[in-house]
Amino acid sequence: MSGFKKSAEMPRRRKVEFPFYYSKEGNYVQIVAKLSDEPGALASLLGLLGGKVNLVGTQSYSVEDDSAMFSGYGRLLNGSRGQDIHDLASMSFAVRACQVWEDNRGLLVDRFHVGLQTASGEPFVMLPATALASTFEALVKTFGSGGETILYFQGMDYARARWEVYRKVLGPHPEQRFDDLAAIFSTLGWGDSTVFHDSGKLRYVTKDCFECSVKTSCSRGCSFLRGMAVGIAQSVFRREMVCEETRCRQKGYSLCEFVVSAKDGAPLN
Repeated sequence: MSGFKKSAEMPRRRKVEFPFYYSKEGNYVQIVAKLSDEPGALASLLGLLGGKVNLVGTQSYSVEDDSAMFSGYGRLLNGSRGQDIHDLASMSFAVRACQVWEDNRGLLVDRFHVGLQTASGEPFVMLPATALASTFEALVKTFGSGGETILYFQGMDYARARWEVYRKVLGPHPEQRFDDLAAIFSTLGWGDSTVFHDSGKLRYVTKDCFECSVKTSCSRGCSFLRGMAVGIAQSVFRREMVCEETRCRQKGYSLCEFVVSAKDGAPLN
């Protein structure tokens, strides 16, 4: 039996990143330190900073040269200054290099990281989901059904390209791991998603589809995600697929639902 105590299920939360931070009170710093990647390294740094800065957001990760990076935002305590924090951090046995930036009239911008990078080395950009959804909406308003067709095939092509990344981590039987695949896409912000096997078909359900985050005047469905569902299914089963969006938030439902099936009607096992 597991040694963990049973507890109430925790609600899902979106991950909080800190590309910039603002406080009208000011007096905040960003600390970036390169650490030796060894036991106790991070604890040593945090122990030194404990009485001088109240951290409000941190991240740490390994880098290629057997070291680790720590980045944190925090409010200065007890009259401390940025230079004090730098000097303290540099006293840790684990710190190889350190930089500290102070806020400018309450605004603190991460001046160390530039965009996002996944574990596979791909660069990403951050933008509001509504901005992307608005771009899709403008495409459909301009080209009508042709715009929806473009989104559908772009979603399919995107999913096929992503599959080259995910097939390596899903192993030799990806058709048995659609729950894990849905969890990956949920983590990336595409929507809180679940996949069900139902009567030889796949039923893909997402509660907060980003494509529905902008109210539309043309009552379109989620063409991009429908294309993604087909692209992933074709990559997994290596067969021609079709997909119908049976529910959509744009049409008054509480969620979006996509039913994926084989074009030849054979069941998906």
